[in-house]
Amino acid sequence: MWFRWKNRGFMRAAGWALMLATGCVAAVSADLEKEGQESMEEELKTGPRNVVEERVSNLVRRMTLDEKIRYLAGTGFDFEAGLIGETQPLPRLGIPAFRMTDASQGSKLTKGATLFPSTIGLAASFDRELAYAYGRAVAEECRADGFRILLGPGVNIYRVPNGGRNFEYLGEDPCLASQLVVPYIKGVQEAGVIATVKHFAANNCEYFRRSANSVVDERTLREIYFPAFRAAIEEAGCGALMTAYNPVNGDWAAENRWLVTDILRNEWGFDGLVMTDWWSIYDPEKVLTAGVDLEMPYAEILTKENVLAVLESGKITEADLDERVRCILRPCVEFGLLDQPHADPSLHSTWDAHAEVARQIGRESLVLLKNRNSLLPLDRSRVRRIALFGKNAVETSASGGGAAGFEPGDAFVTYEAAIRAAAGEQVEVKVYPEHISAEAAEEADIAVVFLTMVEHEQMDRNFEFDEDSLYTLNRVASVNPNTIAVVSLGGGVEMASWIDDVAALVYAWYPGTYGATALGEMLFGDLNPSGRLPISIEKRPEDTHYFGNYLPEDVILPRTFHGWDSKHERFDVEYREGILTGYRWYDTRGIEPLFPFGFGLSYTSFSYGDLMVTTGSEKGGPVARVRLRVRNDGDRAGAEVVQLYVSDPECDVRRPAKELKGFARIALEPGEEREVEFLLGLQDLSYWSDAAGQWMADPGTFEILIGASSRDIRLQAPFRYESRELY
Repeated sequence: MWFRWKNRGFMRAAGWALMLATGCVAAVSADLEKEGQESMEEELKTGPRNVVEERVSNLVRRMTLDEKIRYLAGTGFDFEAGLIGETQPLPRLGIPAFRMTDASQGSKLTKGATLFPSTIGLAASFDRELAYAYGRAVAEECRADGFRILLGPGVNIYRVPNGGRNFEYLGEDPCLASQLVVPYIKGVQEAGVIATVKHFAANNCEYFRRSANSVVDERTLREIYFPAFRAAIEEAGCGALMTAYNPVNGDWAAENRWLVTDILRNEWGFDGLVMTDWWSIYDPEKVLTAGVDLEMPYAEILTKENVLAVLESGKITEADLDERVRCILRPCVEFGLLDQPHADPSLHSTWDAHAEVARQIGRESLVLLKNRNSLLPLDRSRVRRIALFGKNAVETSASGGGAAGFEPGDAFVTYEAAIRAAAGEQVEVKVYPEHISAEAAEEADIAVVFLTMVEHEQMDRNFEFDEDSLYTLNRVASVNPNTIAVVSLGGGVEMASWIDDVAALVYAWYPGTYGATALGEMLFGDLNPSGRLPISIEKRPEDTHYFGNYLPEDVILPRTFHGWDSKHERFDVEYREGILTGYRWYDTRGIEPLFPFGFGLSYTSFSYGDLMVTTGSEKGGPVARVRLRVRNDGDRAGAEVVQLYVSDPECDVRRPAKELKGFARIALEPGEEREVEFLLGLQDLSYWSDAAGQWMADPGTFEILIGASSRDIRLQAPFRYESRELY
């Protein structure tokens, strides 16, 4: 609790500093009614601005019961009119509406907003500083048009490749997701916008998300599916959280008291805003007693009649309603939303800087998975003709669909445009988006085939590309040995059947408005690829932990978005793999994936050495300090992602073969060498003990594994941990 309050206090201080910098302290929205302005002036007198709790409690005391009930739901939804969601205004008390916008990849409702590359691409960068810049840029675009609550970021763990919203999330590993979401949220909130971490919890199926009951044991939730949410709350001081559509162990996420009150509120100490996902609740009593504050987008379940009935039944009291309203208001007061105009049009001048952030995300997200005979980078002096195949070359999918996606704008860079710009005038580039010209493919020095498929909220997609895409790829590769495949998706796809036929393979995710520029730069060597897979890619579903344990057998996944009304009888998705998700499954079961977690090629090479592990001696401090040296042995500058895994081979409880516990992205010039240091805490050695009901670290010998991927371990060393601690 102390750490959390220290963090939130820092956020408040940052918020006031930002207001001072922009000259907004004590300013009031011009569109408030006169009565509201007078009330606000009185409020500033009676509740000191820097004492958040006094101000919030004062406002709640002055609310009527009717106002409290009305405040438990939003005002409506009208996307065409620019309304995704907002809180109720109470002009009598000087409380304006607080406007919301989707989502993690940009401000969907801001005019002319930048569409940033997908956040799964951010995860591929393994770059904490870039995560902060990403969040900050998105928030500045929110604030430019007056949207002060961002409905993101999403941190649901990648469990199956088919998931329609995988592109919105941060990969399969809880350590990676946790360490990237914290700087992202800090970037958002230090710009004066409230972040909303979502979707709590175990939301890993989109197609029938209202019907898929996630059956997950407590240890798996705590070790795999909770850590990124917990980090968002405890480390980043996130102001808001959104519940999920799906039931968790039988109870709808927003009606699950164990999730919202026992874990989120009581254990993690969250006292901010908990909102429902849109139209995702059913029982007013369960919602109110679970600890959820705000029904979105309007009062369908938490109507005045329903809330009064629950009050009269004695299941809740007016004091309970007061607490719900306090939780809605608290982050809004903390971030100064009562004291300044919500919109800051001057921030439109930052768009050029945001474009550069977007380009950098695109650069660091590209993952080179195959490069036979060092085909890449291409030499402009030797390449005369390049042929591009596939519609995605010219009608590039900038993002997946749904809440996170929107039009990339007039400045949108397609893959074709990026390659033409990078190739220069001396290289002829021809495009064949609809038909295959075998003659053109054969005559070209280089053939590039672009592959994608529809990914969208409320749908899950196939694991295989469609027949036309595969026919194009196979036909081109059969006549041109220098065929490069470029995959734009938010997750893995079947590639084992054709991977041997292509010379090079690039995973490009979704580029947003500007990110495609990076592909042209990478193909011609102006950019050295440095992205690493934030997921494992399987050879076939039969090899995976989710096989036969995902959707009902009668479900046929669509290839186009089918609309928002798909229905299915409730079914259980039993997470029988437990903690063995992603690389944990492959490494523990001894199964070879097609491409392992953390893998990615470079145009240079790196060597590792001088590993030293020292154990900590101070109670409460790090239990181990890990040092090593990394050297760029090649003739090109490049960035390496050093990954630290921990293994607990002596533990009597089932544990994965290894788990990621740290990573460092370092840029090195040719011949440059640098020391990398990691500090391991007690949590990094621990597992959740169902028997003890606590985290536990058993004494024994642990292995420190340093690698360039989960399957490419370069250095390892044992160290002893002697204590037995619960916490």
